[in-house]
Amino acid sequence: MRFLVVFFVVPFVFLLSCAEKEVSDENSLKKIIDEREWGRINRAKKAVKLYTQTADEYFREGNYTGALEFYNKALVKLKYLKKLKHPRAGYIYEKMGDCYLKLGHNDTAMEAYQKAYNIYLKFYGEKNKKTTELLEKIKRINS
Repeated sequence: MRFLVVFFVVPFVFLLSCAEKEVSDENSLKKIIDEREWGRINRAKKAVKLYTQTADEYFREGNYTGALEFYNKALVKLKYLKKLKHPRAGYIYEKMGDCYLKLGHNDTAMEAYQKAYNIYLKFYGEKNKKTTELLEKIKRINS
């Protein structure tokens, strides 16, 4: 009987404990990867907010080139987050259009306004104040 215990039961118990450890290691690794991804996403969200605030400050100061640089950085982070069709992206495109307009680049401003308009239209609809104000900006450029 001892022979059975030593040669069959002990190895079987050992294999079970190894299998449980392997599953535990996989779960731990998955948790670490999930936490890293969560951290990347949170940092990207914070970066969008900071870049947009910085760009807005440059815009208020009249530094339109600097504002465009930070608006572009914010768009890169939104692209990473897969949110280029989000209202925040619409706001950034609108502000970029304002910058291009101030710099005298009407065609580029029109492209930015059009992107913002499409996003606003999708999220807010035709009758929303943001959408109608942006449509007025587009009409002023065309006239």
